[in-house]
Amino acid sequence: MAGMCRKNVMYRNPVLGLAVALGLGASLLTGCGGTATSTRTAEQVKQGTIARVDSATAVLASDQHVFHFDRAPSRTFTKCSGTVCGVSTTSAGLEAALDRALGDPRFDFGNSHFGARLRDSLELKPQTELVNSVPLVEGFGLRTGDRPFSAKFYGGWLDAGAFFVNETTLTIRDGRGQPIGPGTVYDASALGVASATSPAPVKGMSAIWKGMMIGADVSDSVTRGRFLRGDATLVIDDLANPDVDVAFGNLRDLETGARLDGRTIASWENIPVNDGAFGEKPVGSSDYIQGRFLGEKHAGFVGVFERSEIVGSFGGNRQPAE
Repeated sequence: MAGMCRKNVMYRNPVLGLAVALGLGASLLTGCGGTATSTRTAEQVKQGTIARVDSATAVLASDQHVFHFDRAPSRTFTKCSGTVCGVSTTSAGLEAALDRALGDPRFDFGNSHFGARLRDSLELKPQTELVNSVPLVEGFGLRTGDRPFSAKFYGGWLDAGAFFVNETTLTIRDGRGQPIGPGTVYDASALGVASATSPAPVKGMSAIWKGMMIGADVSDSVTRGRFLRGDATLVIDDLANPDVDVAFGNLRDLETGARLDGRTIASWENIPVNDGAFGEKPVGSSDYIQGRFLGEKHAGFVGVFERSEIVGSFGGNRQPAE
């Protein structure tokens, strides 16, 4: 059942409304795990992405990995509450940055920030590929004038959310907002209509979700900046005592499709689930996973992670019981 195709996918949440219908219904995909047999236009992909961003009730964000053109790499710290995310150049300033973002939308780098970029500067490409029934989407952006940047990103769609990994080249600024030089930033995010509860406790029954992970190599080596994708599997062995195991496999170069046989990401095991959320992101950690279940009956899951010098995100759909 893991490779099962979904040929009539329509999300029931009325918050998404017509925009998701445009993204999902106007041009349905019927392939499984690889190239699909029909496509969504760039405009359908853009509207479907905007709808998911606008309807989200929770956002997760990785730290930002900053590679300066003329100095050592650095990290910008992030913390989110609901759909609002604060960003700080120091770990000590992170709580204050989140408080500032909660009080002033100009400092919010959560879903409103990404939604504004989608409408203003980012373009989506036509979408043709599925990975474990999860549509793979791709976008890019270029803005000139005030605070110019160039960007590219990859993402995955679920009925009740989405997840992304990003590369942005721009002028890096310090904690006071002053420019310190050009650089490239890699980060990841995940968002959606969060489930406030954990999956229903049924003694002796298990549940499986399957989907996709996407990531960027943030090592200080020749492979830095390579985008990767792979299979993502989440398992709850016993719904009466819910903890999750998350595994990524079948890693490939996202842009060429070539298998990365020498690259692996160790799995996470026995992560507690509380109120529909699992894992955590300690401040400044380079090894973590953080996720949430989404939608009706916990139909989907999304998350962000960092491990093995890869920063990325993931998501997938609940599989029918066998």
